[in-house]
Amino acid sequence: MQDTVEGHDAAARLADPGPAPVIITVHGTNDADPDDEGGRWWQKGSNFTRHLVNRLCERGVANAEILPLHWSGANSDFDRLKGAAALARTMKALHKAGRPHAVIAHSHGGNVAVEGLAQAGRSPLRGGIVSFGTPFFKRRLKTVPLLIALFQTVLGLVIPPIMLWYLIEILPTDTNKKVEAIVFFGGLGALGLWSLAAGVRKLGRRHRATRLLARSLAPRQWLVVHSPRDEAMQLLETAAEISPQYVKTAAAMRSLTAFASLAGVVVTLAVFAWTASYFLAPVIEKVKSGVYGLALGADLTFLLLVPVVYGAVFSLVWLVARAGGAWLYARMLTSAIHGGVIGAAFGGDGLYRLVGVTRLPPYRIEAREERIDATDLGGIDDAALFVAAQSLYDSIVAADGPEGGIAHPDIMWKRLSDALYHNAYMRDDGVVTTVADHLAAAWRREIR
Repeated sequence: MQDTVEGHDAAARLADPGPAPVIITVHGTNDADPDDEGGRWWQKGSNFTRHLVNRLCERGVANAEILPLHWSGANSDFDRLKGAAALARTMKALHKAGRPHAVIAHSHGGNVAVEGLAQAGRSPLRGGIVSFGTPFFKRRLKTVPLLIALFQTVLGLVIPPIMLWYLIEILPTDTNKKVEAIVFFGGLGALGLWSLAAGVRKLGRRHRATRLLARSLAPRQWLVVHSPRDEAMQLLETAAEISPQYVKTAAAMRSLTAFASLAGVVVTLAVFAWTASYFLAPVIEKVKSGVYGLALGADLTFLLLVPVVYGAVFSLVWLVARAGGAWLYARMLTSAIHGGVIGAAFGGDGLYRLVGVTRLPPYRIEAREERIDATDLGGIDDAALFVAAQSLYDSIVAADGPEGGIAHPDIMWKRLSDALYHNAYMRDDGVVTTVADHLAAAWRREIR
């Protein structure tokens, strides 16, 4: 998907400012498409949106309009937050236009929705929010952004008072440079205030998001639909919960022992490079003068320090490793590796560390949870996986057939993904009815 799709502002495509309700659909990972119309669940004209609009009409909500939100669909927290900003702009535009609106999101589209709602603010025109199979992230500032935020906060607390004191002290005594002093010290003070605001905003993000999201939604306005057989949610939940020991203490001990030898060689070379003028100068002088014998041999006794320095460094590292250094080193490596694995699985390439997942929206929103226990959600059961695999195999064998076999990866992905519970919610008739009931009740103000 090209970058032009990212952040495509749905608000700009609002054609009718009338009172007809709008349903914003937010797709999940790897489900992006540049077109508003198509067969994907979130596009206009799909089976899900057609059936949903018809069910809403039966419940007194006529002429509902589907408004897809376009974002990259990448497994990237940076991209999800960009999509959230686009969603917030869309909801603000709908509020300004007087359009009742709701949000339906699938998979990581639910994380786009929760962050977008935290930015959009309160609107009496906002109806129900629905998410299918979303592993909601719990966030925490990463170490480097956290240190930067703390530095910005401290800088903002220290600099402006000092600049104000300079202005108070200098202006009455040096009237000739009044403008220069105001511009210079006032500018530094303003920069300090900006730094303070930026640091506090980063540090207080979770508290602010909790407060804003609580204001923007009624407690039961959010309908969470998920299945215990959802493979994608199970995978991410398991990844967040496990604490594997990637590097054992014994392996770390061997690594540190090998490092001790290397450290001994490097430190020995560094010591003699640093003291070369002291030890080597007499030797070089005697060699140039042709003086050999006991005097030269005495000067060369400094070479006896080689095993001493090497042995001291090696022993120090060896002792540190066995005094707990190997255990600490193993823990540090395991933490780094696990952080990389979790970051890759969660798409944690933004400012925030994704420390876990929950099945309900974060920030203490009391959502209505719809747990689907049926084993044939959307017509999917265990046998469907084998049917999909067999169908894919047949198409590969008949690669010259109309479906193209393995030469068409989109067809392969579609066929396999159709056999997953994670992608079956929108094909289930009971789910469509539940969503229609929820949205209609929310717009009638029956859910509060």
